[in-house]
Amino acid sequence: MLFVSGLGAFAAGPGDAEPAAPPFVGKSYSSTAVTGPQIPGGGPLQLTFTAANRISLFAGCNRHVGEMTVEGSVLRVGSLASTMMACPGPRAGADEWITALTSEPLTWYSVGHALVLSGPGTQVLLTEKYS
Repeated sequence: MLFVSGLGAFAAGPGDAEPAAPPFVGKSYSSTAVTGPQIPGGGPLQLTFTAANRISLFAGCNRHVGEMTVEGSVLRVGSLASTMMACPGPRAGADEWITALTSEPLTWYSVGHALVLSGPGTQVLLTEKYS
């Protein structure tokens, strides 16, 4: 198919299709195991992938939301906005834990209803949550 306009031409073909969304998009997960630095206060880490480029994270203190990109098995989290509650006690470092986890690209893979995210020194096993 060829589209012609006063600004030029654009050819669309089967190779121009958007890549398929990762299998976790539109789903929510809760951590069941963490290898490496543990979530302050015990977590769990709750993730929701609301759209192909959006992520929401909660580890017991403030909710963080932002953009993400997925290229193959690499997930990159962009700048995150968060609620601003004070979190004293054992959950005091939960927000910093999220920041440390998402500051570098993560590798991911899924098997059945499980999702594994791995970053430098940390691996998180998550299980799909059902509403």
